[in-house]
Amino acid sequence: MVKYIHAADIHLDSPFKGLKNIPEALFNKIKASTFNAFEKLVDTALFHQVDFVLLSGDIYDLEDRSIRAQVFLREEIERLNQAGISVFIIHGNHDYLTNDELHLSLPNNVTVFDSNVETIQFETQCHETISISGFSYDRNWIEERKIKDYPYRNNTSDFHIGMLHGYMEGESTSHAHYAPFTLNELKEKNYDYWALGHIHKRQQLSKEPLIYYSGNTQGRHKNEAGEKGCLLVELKKSSKKATFIPTADIKWQTINMDLTTLKTIDGMFDEIKRKITEKEYLNSLINLNIKLSPKTPKSIVNTLQDDAFYQNFQHVETDSFTYIVSASISQRDNKDTRTSLLQTYPIAFDRALQTIGERETFQKLTQDFFSKYAFTKYVEDDMEEIKKNSLDSAKNILMQDLGEEISYDN
Repeated sequence: MVKYIHAADIHLDSPFKGLKNIPEALFNKIKASTFNAFEKLVDTALFHQVDFVLLSGDIYDLEDRSIRAQVFLREEIERLNQAGISVFIIHGNHDYLTNDELHLSLPNNVTVFDSNVETIQFETQCHETISISGFSYDRNWIEERKIKDYPYRNNTSDFHIGMLHGYMEGESTSHAHYAPFTLNELKEKNYDYWALGHIHKRQQLSKEPLIYYSGNTQGRHKNEAGEKGCLLVELKKSSKKATFIPTADIKWQTINMDLTTLKTIDGMFDEIKRKITEKEYLNSLINLNIKLSPKTPKSIVNTLQDDAFYQNFQHVETDSFTYIVSASISQRDNKDTRTSLLQTYPIAFDRALQTIGERETFQKLTQDFFSKYAFTKYVEDDMEEIKKNSLDSAKNILMQDLGEEISYDN
């Protein structure tokens, strides 16, 4: 049997998005979270005495790689080295291969794949032969179908594994469409396992062979909600299994609350407090969505729109926290006789949203804005997410103007 860890999208030293006015104690926890998640990954590898570790791209958040992140990675991988555990790395669009003069060397148990697809063959301590195929990005945008360069299964090895940082065509995702491939293209290589990276949501694409996106090890904004971690994979001739291991220090979570039956701020306060103190929301950054009755007095709505109201629920201690980072309030009356834009022109409205959501159209509309600012290159990789958030915000503003929704953002 071969046993290993599959992880991806570590994003060491990544800034969290959508946060402001965070207490210093919590900010320090957040800043350390990507490091702590990787430390847990290494602890897991040591505890389970795995044969090797696969890191499928975006270990760092930026190509310039902070010295802090490099020193940390080297020290953690040295722990694996001392235990005789090999590490195989492919670099992705965020940490693509650049000038080695600016990078610290890694321990000798590490194999980093080149920019061309290559296959490494090695033998485990139990004398099983493993072939691993993969490549590293040499720039931050790979449009080629690199999957075509992957060889077919090496039948002289006991197991053959593919590592690929890219996008499966047909999937709906806010991530950029780098190094595209299809599920059939992966399957036809006849490998035993595909260790994928780039998509931050953990998902199994196939049972035979096993094909997984491990997701990222630490969520960094509200669109990366829930448990995050790595996969412990066990390959046998007769069976294959992947087990999720959580690593995240901090979880992003969304709470939807229907308060339409409550008539006083006292009752609403108690209900919100009861909900966010539930055990599942411990050590979470919370996005709170509150639904109110259209008859809720304006004075109560104003209170719920005031960020000072939510400060009463924030809990930050040395070893735990619960923190509301945003809240939105909606008031809808299903009996409202007003005719909405969506009801009157459903086809036209959907068509307009679809048109403006097309990449070329969105880029054309925002070209003037981004061309004036030096930070454009830093957001290029997140353009799909920026587009989605921009369209969501525009739609929200439009609904407010129609009197359909009230929003509050902390």
